[in-house]
Amino acid sequence: MVKLNLACLIAVALLMGAVVHQADAQVCNLFTLSPCLGPALFFIPPSGTCCRRLRDQVPCLCDYTQGTNYGRFIGSGARRVAQACGVVIPPC
Repeated sequence: MVKLNLACLIAVALLMGAVVHQADAQVCNLFTLSPCLGPALFFIPPSGTCCRRLRDQVPCLCDYTQGTNYGRFIGSGARRVAQACGVVIPPC
């Protein structure tokens, strides 16, 4: 009985750890950066919302430029917005 309870406790702990790990995982969604589209295209200053979302998506930037068809659209405008937001684009 004690071994069964200990096994159940360990199983629950492992499952909880998996759930926490999934909650910490970055969700990459290029469309969350839509507030940055205007500044990238029309040379207007980025909003706070744009900068916050860009900071949240930094781990995804390499995927956007290399792993999708959107990479060809990411150019100097995106770099300019990142610089205005104080976001360093990681080397890919």
